[in-house]
Parts: sequence; structure tokens; C-alpha cells
Amino acid sequence: MDQDVIGHLIDVERSAFDMMMDAQTEADKRKTTAREEAEKQFRTAHESIVKEQEAALAKEKQHCNNAREQEYNEIAERLSAIEQDGKAFNTYLDSLFLGS
Repeated sequence: MDQDVIGHLIDVERSAFDMMMDAQTEADKRKTTAREEAEKQFRTAHESIVKEQEAALAKEKQHCNNAREQEYNEIAERLSAIEQDGKAFNTYLDSLFLGS
């Protein structure tokens, strides 16, 4: 009778161990699945943010390029509108170099 009780307790302990191992395996699977899902969501969110930032950067860069080009054109127009006085310039150079 003592053998039956000890054998039964060993069987119960083995069953408990098997259940614990099954639970641990299931928990590991769930953690792995949850981690993979979280990483997938993170990558998706990260890629979305990167795309938004790249689009904003491209838009701002284009705006800056357009503003710079417009400013260069305005400067070129102002410079070309200035009347050149070659005679006065030559006279000034002569006064500098020839001491006249």
C-alpha cells in the first residue's frame, strides 16, 4: 500500500512537471509571438515616421532651393540693371596705379 501511495505521488509529481513544462513552452511561444508582433509594429511605425520626415525634408529642401534660386535671379537682375561707367572706372584705376 505504501508503494502504491509513493508511486501515485511520483505520477502526480511527473504530471505536474509535464504540465509546468507545457505551460513554460506555451509561455515562451506567446512571448516570442508578442515580441515579433511588437517588433513588426515598431518597424511599421518607424518606417512611417521616416517616410514622413523624408517627405518633409524634401519639401523644405525644394522650398529652400526655390527661394535661393529666386534670390539669385533677383541679384542678377539688379546687377545687370546697374549701368557701367567704363570711363570713370578706368580713371579710378589710373589714379590708383599711376598716381595721377
